[in-house]
Amino acid sequence: MPTNRLVRAATHLLHGTGIVLFIGMCLLVLAQVVARKFFEPLVWSEELARYLFIWVAFLGGVIAHQRRSHIHISLVVDRAGPKLKRALGVFADVAAIAFSLIFVIKGWRLIQNNLDIETVTLFFDFWVVYLVVPLSALAIIAISVDDAVDLIRGIPKVDERET
Repeated sequence: MPTNRLVRAATHLLHGTGIVLFIGMCLLVLAQVVARKFFEPLVWSEELARYLFIWVAFLGGVIAHQRRSHIHISLVVDRAGPKLKRALGVFADVAAIAFSLIFVIKGWRLIQNNLDIETVTLFFDFWVVYLVVPLSALAIIAISVDDAVDLIRGIPKVDERET
């Protein structure tokens, strides 16, 4: 099924990007500490590590949403019958879509406001840092739409903590 391949490829790209950025952030911080102790400090490394951290946090949020591993209170859902459980799941997905739409709109405004503002020590503009906000929100919207459609069709999603 082509859609399945597309979803798998997008998931691998998301996870791979998150891993590469996290490793890069760790190496940057390590290089910064070593350089500060034994050589001249790398003035740009702290800023880049901060921006990588922002990207890793937002991509990690998408991965957590995809795996359903965000913290949630399941007292009502655990005691609900199958129909109510499905309805609550669809409601949660619609709420995630609504919240993410706010992030898309506000993130796009952030990008627009920072198109010509340069970072302090690096070679790119601030819009690159803020690009992750609408991108991650769009990814969460896609995941939530897929989850809601599956729930409406009667295909339950597995909670990460149940596996």
